[in-house]
Amino acid sequence: MRQSRYLLLGLCLGLLLGVQAAQGQSGSTVLQIGTPIERTLTAGQSHRYTINLEEDQIAQLVVDQRGIDVIVRVFSPGGRRLGEFDTPNGTQGPENVTVIAETAGAYRIEVVPLSGYENPSGRYEIKVVEIRKATEQELQSIKSQDVTKAKGLALLSEATQSFPQLRRPQTRAAFQIKAAQLLWTADEKRASKLMEQAIESVKEFIANVDETDQSYYESFQTANQLRRQVVEALGPHDPDLALSFLRATRTLSNPDRSQGSAHVNEELQLELSLASQITAADPKRAFQIAEDTLKNGYSTSVVDTIHKLRSKDPELAAKLAHDIAAKLTNESLLRTPEAGYLASSLLFLARTMRRSQMAGGDGTANSELISEDDYRDLFQKVLTEALSYSPPGPNIYSPERNAAQNLVNMLNQMKTDLQSYAPERAAAVEKKWTELNNMGGAQAEQWQKYQTAINNATVEAGLESVNQAPREMRDQLYQQIANKTAAAGDLARARQVLTDHITNPMQRQQALNNLDQQAIFSAMARGRVEEALRILGAFRPANERAAILAQIVNQIGPGLKRSAAVAFLEQARSMISPTAQAEDQHQMHALFEIARAFSRFDSTRAFEIVEPLIDQFNELSVAAATMDGFGQKYFQDGEVIMQNGNSIGEAANQLGTSLGNLALVNFERAKAAADRIRLVDVRMQAYLDIAQQTIPGDKNTAAE
Repeated sequence: MRQSRYLLLGLCLGLLLGVQAAQGQSGSTVLQIGTPIERTLTAGQSHRYTINLEEDQIAQLVVDQRGIDVIVRVFSPGGRRLGEFDTPNGTQGPENVTVIAETAGAYRIEVVPLSGYENPSGRYEIKVVEIRKATEQELQSIKSQDVTKAKGLALLSEATQSFPQLRRPQTRAAFQIKAAQLLWTADEKRASKLMEQAIESVKEFIANVDETDQSYYESFQTANQLRRQVVEALGPHDPDLALSFLRATRTLSNPDRSQGSAHVNEELQLELSLASQITAADPKRAFQIAEDTLKNGYSTSVVDTIHKLRSKDPELAAKLAHDIAAKLTNESLLRTPEAGYLASSLLFLARTMRRSQMAGGDGTANSELISEDDYRDLFQKVLTEALSYSPPGPNIYSPERNAAQNLVNMLNQMKTDLQSYAPERAAAVEKKWTELNNMGGAQAEQWQKYQTAINNATVEAGLESVNQAPREMRDQLYQQIANKTAAAGDLARARQVLTDHITNPMQRQQALNNLDQQAIFSAMARGRVEEALRILGAFRPANERAAILAQIVNQIGPGLKRSAAVAFLEQARSMISPTAQAEDQHQMHALFEIARAFSRFDSTRAFEIVEPLIDQFNELSVAAATMDGFGQKYFQDGEVIMQNGNSIGEAANQLGTSLGNLALVNFERAKAAADRIRLVDVRMQAYLDIAQQTIPGDKNTAAE
């Protein structure tokens, strides 16, 4: 699922879960504390629930996925959709929703499968963790939204007045783009002006790039990143200007000239990303842009455009797919690997849409994406080219070999179509698949034998088999057995495998650390916070422990009672430096993330963590200015370099993000904290981060 959210909605606010019992079923099940409900969800179904909340109550609800990836949608008592929730944990683990009800009533929750094509079935459990009166901080977050938004807009206006002070055009452009995105709804005229200025800033940066400079590769990447940001911001509002800008700024040569085709593909991706953005509002223009890219090459990004176009204009989607298929049938899929990848992607898309139609899951159109003749011709083209490839020798890799392997692997997954269109060539495909996937010779075959034994046998049988393997293979194979055992839930047995069988002390410790890290992430994905923190508490070294903590701490809270969440966050804080300041950059990152997590429950505690770090950041900035160029490069023209991974730039980004989150609960204190940042560009970035969090924009609106 894509991302868990903590939702505080104003007016007809609330947020929680429910799902339709089955398609066509009008009834819903009432959710109650202490009564979990487990059900099976299949293709075409939607399960519906309701939860009754009084005014100013907060509810914590969890949907535990057990073999199916679901989306949870929440509706107000009046039927207005308030949010859609989908976090990146796949088919296993919790979907958490927090609802604060500003009005009393029955909030509806719907649970539906994520996949729109494969339509998997699986089980899930839904339960209410907690219903309680919202705290004053939680209520204020709702009731002060309009006031906070006005403050955010005022701060944004203040920040934009200072943009001309910025020396580096790339920094100025990035800030102008971000400000424009935040202003489109509130002040379209001002946003358009900022985008015009951003375009000029990007052009200024590109014009000043020196291709002989040692940092040219970095400059080339920065230029393309800025061009992409302009397209993303400007495309939905003025696609023609965005396209004109893209084509006018293709002036830098690729520093890796051997990757010329990759550079062309990147340019096509930029244009196709623009097409995908405007598909909903202007499908004809999106179609024209996508068609134009076919004159210059191939990119699998066009498949996303087809997918989105189909829901708005099925005829245009079908024409685009037909034109692509027709061009591909006259192209060498091996000499032009991008064409081969696109052919595979188009066939997969057409096949899954067919299946979805047959299952009744695609209500957007009754026509096929491509005709039976086009599908068969493209399939036969892929089949012929895949079988025509003969590797020049063992262990020789090339773009052609990779393209052929991609085509053969695709055919191997489409055995039903293979039997329909060319049953007499099925054996040849199987032989070619074996040939291309076993090019390592006898050693590769031996490795595959042990892999099969590990995957299909018990731990004991796998160990017995690996004990017979060549010595140089054993350690890796033992680690695979341990990883498989840990994934099955037996961490102690997995650790024992490594302890007993890997003799090199450093390699053994690294393997044990990898195992523990795997167990920590697995526990968090399943909502087992106590288990994850217990393992993490014993993790060494301390800097790696802090790095892991920074990745997981924001998962603490959703699905938990408030008291439990606060206790876990305090436990996490105790794993970092006992002083108010960080001992290294990993600890600083972890402290910023802990503060962000605390901001949902106790803003005072969150500020207590962040404010000492501002003083430390100012001290580090002075030291970095002194050390600049002695190893790491931190500054250019007196401004922090944000793109090269230096520790000051990373800390600046983390600081701004933390203050943005804190502004939602205490705008004045967050603004005052940002005012203490000495570096003008970093302070300005913090202002923009605060504005981004407090001004609801197109991308940040959770309620419809």
